[in-house]
Amino acid sequence: MPLPRSAISPRWRGLFEGRNVIVTGASSGIGREVATMFAQEGAKVGLFARRRALLYRIAEDIARDGGIGIPFGCDVTDSRQVRRSVERVEELFGGIDVVVNSAGVMIPGRLGTSRIEDFRQMMDVNFFGAVNLSKAALPIMLNAKRGNIVNIASIAGRRGGATLSGYSASKFALIGFTEALRMELFGTGVTASLVVPGPVDTPMLDNPEWQLSSWAFGKLRMPAAWVSWGVAVAVIAGLAEVEVPPGIVTAQKIATLFPDLTAAWLGLGNLTLDMMNRWMGSGFH
Repeated sequence: MPLPRSAISPRWRGLFEGRNVIVTGASSGIGREVATMFAQEGAKVGLFARRRALLYRIAEDIARDGGIGIPFGCDVTDSRQVRRSVERVEELFGGIDVVVNSAGVMIPGRLGTSRIEDFRQMMDVNFFGAVNLSKAALPIMLNAKRGNIVNIASIAGRRGGATLSGYSASKFALIGFTEALRMELFGTGVTASLVVPGPVDTPMLDNPEWQLSSWAFGKLRMPAAWVSWGVAVAVIAGLAEVEVPPGIVTAQKIATLFPDLTAAWLGLGNLTLDMMNRWMGSGFH
């Protein structure tokens, strides 16, 4: 069913006026902020997530502000669903200019007590979800000789931490995938960019296991809106990588020059936390 004219004509011109965008994980957190930013800046946005009710509310909020957000109930781990949803976006919007792979899940825990199923889920959503959407949208972009694929990674994809082995592995994979894809796309008019944030103030971090590792990444929990503007900068400037906040990844890269010292420091901090937890549990205050 074609969209009504009022639903596909923005009320104003913005930074992304005339662009057609897909954002995954659009029902909450970073994905929601990214989708809202694009809509506020004049883009037509396909909202991808599994939680349909939330997507419809977000689409209504976007429409109330004069923007365009079309909800698509889509599980990014299902390549067929992704392909069908991408085809529908192309049909409704007339093309795809930007893809933002923001869907993500974090299930922290120590390897000894973690479930293999949790590792698979994180890899399926955080890595293969991005692969599925990129693969579905890429032929459309290559045919148009233009486009941007933006993958939301994490500082945990540059440096692992205790309780984050599965999450870090999925984000390391996403970073490697994006860097290789960027080289494959050289000269095609299509770019692949990384946005690498530090800890973001989303429900993902509201769990006790994360607290065991959070000290190693600093106390900062930035607003999700910071990441959305990192995405905007990556698209506008065609940058290979955007750090949010600037410099956070550079510090981690420097740490890789001294892996033994860094690992010892992180390990000592983790051991100290374990001892404190045991003492507090035993009545030591």
